Amino acid sequence: QVDPTAWRRLRQDRLQAWSVNTLGNWSEPAFGSDTRMPFSIPLSIHGDYATISTGVDWWGAMPDPFDPRFAMATERAVAIASRDHRDNPWLLGYFADNELAWAGPADDPNGRYALAYATLRLTTDVPAKRAFLKQLRDKYRNQNGLSRAWGIELPAWELMEDPGFKAPLPSAEYPAIEKDMQAFLRLYAETYFKTIADSLDWHAPNHLLLGGRFASSIPEAVNACAEFCDVLSFNFYTREPQHGYDFAALRELDKPLMVTEFHFGSRDRGPFWGGVAEVYKEEERGPAYAHFLTKALEEPQIVGLHWFQYLDQPVTGRLLDGENGHLGLVGITDRPWDGFVKAVRKANLDVPKTLLKPVTAPVPAAP
Repeated sequence: QVDPTAWRRLRQDRLQAWSVNTLGNWSEPAFGSDTRMPFSIPLSIHGDYATISTGVDWWGAMPDPFDPRFAMATERAVAIASRDHRDNPWLLGYFADNELAWAGPADDPNGRYALAYATLRLTTDVPAKRAFLKQLRDKYRNQNGLSRAWGIELPAWELMEDPGFKAPLPSAEYPAIEKDMQAFLRLYAETYFKTIADSLDWHAPNHLLLGGRFASSIPEAVNACAEFCDVLSFNFYTREPQHGYDFAALRELDKPLMVTEFHFGSRDRGPFWGGVAEVYKEEERGPAYAHFLTKALEEPQIVGLHWFQYLDQPVTGRLLDGENGHLGLVGITDRPWDGFVKAVRKANLDVPKTLLKPVTAPVPAAP
């Protein structure tokens, strides 16, 4: 029988030897009591609140933040997650959910504004739809004003309340359509992040809100996250962080940023899948890691990176969704991938050489 304390001790001995200094999301909760490495906690908000599908619902539909039951579920999730950690100095903070389905492809209006269009197709017993209709009613007063702005024939305002209402796509001729979609998405994202931030301020005032771990995202959600969270967080499965998002836009937000998932896997050994970001062979994983870290150091906003994950996934697939990737620091037989971890350690140890420029002593003035 494995001793859990000894098991955790060995893992942290390894990680610290490889110059890893924090534990990322999804780590075994018991690590938090070891007082050896800073850690983070995911807020998994579940409840019977309304949800909205954007069509990219890999982990489920979007929570409706206008539903009072969402605020109640958030309060419950935060209270449970924080009850044993209120004054824990090793806890960095909390992540707000994970990879929510904010949008589809950005170049497709049906994807970019999927959340807004899907909301309008719902019935008025969905709180988000009532919030959207109120926003439009406050702006246009009646169906005549909306018809002119959107270039449609809307005989009665009540027709928008019908399920299946199909709003027009954005067009250059009617710019108000896109502006109204963006205004609703701003309200939606702000309501979502503010609800979580308010609850965390009450239950865990000593810790950070570490952002939404974006995979798909929209500017309105990223901006709202920057407003209400202490840190922005993204999961980037790209060769460089800069390939995952427009960093010129992120610099404008002037907010610390964490890359909360990245990896490089291969198929030439271990399990049968190379992960989300795949290289051709095992020997390429170390250079890919070092390159990603080097590019991250070019962005002053980036304050940390979390590798996903410590251990290769089972050959037969993990229970959650069948993923069986060779993407770990350690194989499923508990043996570290020696060449890779040596490359990781070297890249990590080189970070201070970039961040801490040598200080030269001033030259004394001539007498």
